[in-house]
Amino acid sequence: MKYKENMNILLYIFIVFILSSSIFLLFYKDKWLAIILVSCFFIFLVLIRKIDLLIILTIFFLVPIVNNIFYYNLNLSNLEEIRIISLNNYGGIGEIKGRKFYLSGEVKNLRLGDKILANINETKDINIEKGIIGEVSIDSYEKLEIDIKSKIYSVREEIFNTLREKLGSRRSALITSMAFGYTEFLDREDTNNMKNLGILHAVSVSGLHMVLVYSLLRKIFGEKMAPIIAIIYVIFTGCATSTIRAYIMLLCLSLAVPFRRSYNPLAGLSLAGIILILYKPYSLFEVGFQLSFLSTIGIILFNKKMNKYFYRLPKIIREGTSISLSSQVFTFPFLILYFKEFSLGFLVGNLLLIPLINIIVILGNILAVTFKFKVLFNYLAFLCYYFTLVLDILSEKLITILPNTLYLNEIIAISYIILLITIYFYKKGYKNAIYFNLTIIIYLYFIFYSPFPKIEYYKDGIMSISFKGERNVIALKEGVKLDKYKSITFSKKEYENFKRIRIKDYLEIEKLNKDILIKNRDKKYLIQLSKKKNHYNYDIIDCKHSNYFKIIFLKNRILVFN
Repeated sequence: MKYKENMNILLYIFIVFILSSSIFLLFYKDKWLAIILVSCFFIFLVLIRKIDLLIILTIFFLVPIVNNIFYYNLNLSNLEEIRIISLNNYGGIGEIKGRKFYLSGEVKNLRLGDKILANINETKDINIEKGIIGEVSIDSYEKLEIDIKSKIYSVREEIFNTLREKLGSRRSALITSMAFGYTEFLDREDTNNMKNLGILHAVSVSGLHMVLVYSLLRKIFGEKMAPIIAIIYVIFTGCATSTIRAYIMLLCLSLAVPFRRSYNPLAGLSLAGIILILYKPYSLFEVGFQLSFLSTIGIILFNKKMNKYFYRLPKIIREGTSISLSSQVFTFPFLILYFKEFSLGFLVGNLLLIPLINIIVILGNILAVTFKFKVLFNYLAFLCYYFTLVLDILSEKLITILPNTLYLNEIIAISYIILLITIYFYKKGYKNAIYFNLTIIIYLYFIFYSPFPKIEYYKDGIMSISFKGERNVIALKEGVKLDKYKSITFSKKEYENFKRIRIKDYLEIEKLNKDILIKNRDKKYLIQLSKKKNHYNYDIIDCKHSNYFKIIFLKNRILVFN
């Protein structure tokens, strides 16, 4: 095969990995639909009549499935080593032999990064989207010796604490979250402000951070040493999906010259995706993975075209505008699907604030290297303080000037995706593709009329119910913003502090402490939202770890989408 064909093969393999992983997930929810999709895939491979491609893609179709089977089939003993990777009020998440488990029991005195030897009781409960195998209850434990990972967590915390003594908690959280993704102490108000300004990606280690750090390392240490030292930064930041993706692409770019090959960004992106799916089989379903890859595809495909379109603008504004807009081409619908909101001021926010944040990222990482040298550390902390002060002033001004965040429904997202698909096929010469937009009308019918009862739950403590034109929004917690979700769900009625609601003599909804009981004619379902074990004699829909879910009630069955 020619070099160009080899590059295309990487893209094909990545697409097959996505399809294979998605079918593995679907198999747990609807086996027949998964079988139909697999059959369609192999029929398509046969129809293209390329035996070599058929064999290669068939092999690579099986690889993620085998990888997933290996990941989710793990037998635990009563005594296991656990790495603590997340903690909350209810427990946390830990890794056992590279697999993720929810943690409960004796976890109060544990810290992030701790490695323990624990007596456990396991409950199997696979959640493929989150890579969770089940829940582990810790009866007792002993802390093990500090290793490299534990040291990294403690160093990040030590840097934060040292900064906090000089700058206070809030500014220390801003600097460490922007510089190396230490978001544990980030203020909620700061998070909301960044979301409203469209720059929330600045406080999670993204490709932007990796490019900045890699460029700096290349200038200081040269082309050969930069990739080796950069891997330390990837580990230090917690191996975020977007960081690994950016590192692999930058590594491919660096290796292209000595190997006398032209760099193909789509091939580099595909290779990064393949490695990530093999490394973490569940990574495909993470929001960070999807947004990182979609924004990068948008930049690869549209950045140069938009740059030429804005040729009249000054270079710094032209480049910032083209990157910001091109990165939104594919991420826009997913931002709505996941967060139900979109910042109209994202372009201004990125143009004015990201250059300032870039300086804080560079200074913050130099802080991390020099935090043992007090004089230099104090000087850099002093600089960071004033840069965050300027950031605060600019952010406050922009929030008052720029339009408010739009609260949008999935209707906009799905319609936008259908429109993109229509435009693509229409430009490829399939003129009849214009009729594909009729599916939007069908979709709108199911959304607004809802011929089947539909319940949606949102992590803010909101539940919406729609059935045959009647749409209601319910507050499950005190102090939630009903107006926002009333707008998102197009609801006519709203309920606060409810006990029992009846929907068209078809559904009866009752609140049982923190859980929800659904009576559907002759059947009863308990939507479990609380962390405690229940003793109800109902069909359980376990949603206690879900940030969002949708339940559709058909005649003889229900469909649950997490």
